[in-house]
Amino acid sequence: MADTDNQENETGATPAAAPTKKETATSADSVEPRFAKEQFQESQQFTQIEKDTLNVLLDDGQNYTISEARRILADWLKKEVE
Repeated sequence: MADTDNQENETGATPAAAPTKKETATSADSVEPRFAKEQFQESQQFTQIEKDTLNVLLDDGQNYTISEARRILADWLKKEVE
């Protein structure tokens, strides 16, 4: 009886394991849409003050997920005043 864990295919390469249902679901669930800085200005998920702050903090030409924008905003709000 051959050991299936170390089995090689005809080319001599070990076959790659297929992703499990959990891995596939996790990678599909983790894909968040990305938005340009300007799109956050039209969002109803942020207050006007948050929008103004994000306008300063986010880089032009970059795209961000909502969670990234919230993290950037939260990190900025936690900064100590100099």
